[in-house]
Amino acid sequence: MARHHIKKARKDNIIDSALQVFAEKGYADATMTDIAKKAGVSTPVLYEYFKTKEDLLFAIPEKFTEEPIRIAEYVEPYLRGAEAKIRGIVQGYLTVYDTNPLYASLVMLELKTNRKFLKTKAYCMVKKASRGLLDVIREGVKDGTFKENTDAFLIRSMILGTIEHLCIRKLLLGEPKNLPQYTDPIVDTILASIKKESRRFSISLNISDQELTNIREENKMQKSDPDAKQKKGTK
Repeated sequence: MARHHIKKARKDNIIDSALQVFAEKGYADATMTDIAKKAGVSTPVLYEYFKTKEDLLFAIPEKFTEEPIRIAEYVEPYLRGAEAKIRGIVQGYLTVYDTNPLYASLVMLELKTNRKFLKTKAYCMVKKASRGLLDVIREGVKDGTFKENTDAFLIRSMILGTIEHLCIRKLLLGEPKNLPQYTDPIVDTILASIKKESRRFSISLNISDQELTNIREENKMQKSDPDAKQKKGTK
């Protein structure tokens, strides 16, 4: 058991070191020797864990995606309604990217353009998180929270696209400083177009101004003298 923990700790250290090296030098210029040196292990030891630099690249999102998915699955049953769940998912995405800028940089600038990534276990985990958002939007359509003609795929794309845009902007320009603070603006703005409007009922009374004045006078008299209306009727 202790040996297993040691191997896992070493593997995590290698992954974290690779993330730093990729961020510093770029994936194309980074070497396995650079990563081994950063991790404090020999190159042969590094190859015991990862056969290629690409294997190491794909291991990074697997590590960083696993915990947020586990947390989301734990929290979801306590969130009531599709809107609250969507808000939680969006906040989760923004928090991961905000607290792990090196990982965000790797995802946005390296993995998004790598076709081989689509065939990895890590991508399956990323896809699972994305599918969870799609399922919640469909849940909102089914329970009547969202309009029947809502395009769940389009709404998901709008949400994820906005998140990615803000993330890339922060990576390149340093703004916005705090990504999670955009949780409510993103959700409120996008969902406003698909939420069903609550039914409002109004009653129009065809009463003249004089009749309305008489009613008000009678109410005043009623409050000052409860027996006034009865007395008026006996006259």
